[in-house]
Amino acid sequence: MIEYFFKSCQFYGYALIQILIEPRHFFTELPGRTTLGKSLGFCVLCSVFFVSASLLTGGYANPVRMGFVFFFNSVGMVFISSALSYMIMVMILGKKAGFRLLFGVHAFSAGVTLLVSWMPFFFWFTEPWKWWLVYTGYKNTCKFSWKPALLILAITMVVQFFFVYSLYLAFYK
Repeated sequence: MIEYFFKSCQFYGYALIQILIEPRHFFTELPGRTTLGKSLGFCVLCSVFFVSASLLTGGYANPVRMGFVFFFNSVGMVFISSALSYMIMVMILGKKAGFRLLFGVHAFSAGVTLLVSWMPFFFWFTEPWKWWLVYTGYKNTCKFSWKPALLILAITMVVQFFFVYSLYLAFYK
């Protein structure tokens, strides 16, 4: 059990460093190195850091409630993004890659950007970086050429934007 924990920590550290230093190389070797559990674990670990940093720097009236909101938002958006991308990929290209690979690309891309996105003004830096990492993952992990990768990415971004905007209209107006 302890050995498994240390191997998991070693993989997460390796993944973080590789994504920061050589994202293309990391995403090229991702299909053989990850499982759905490892991808989810990386995303959850980064989300816990994001939630902790957000709660420590913000003065929230109910920090427990906000912690749950931040956590489910950060992990939930990875699921939403990867599910949208998978559906769009199947509609446009047919099934070229499994959901596990697309989820891994989105989980690792979002996870590494969550480590700095707790600072509100970093939104303008982390969102484009996350989507560039997703594009890099599509090309290197899923082996899409640049046009289908860009098309799936663009449609996913547009659909996700209108989804979040419709939630805003439904709950805040």
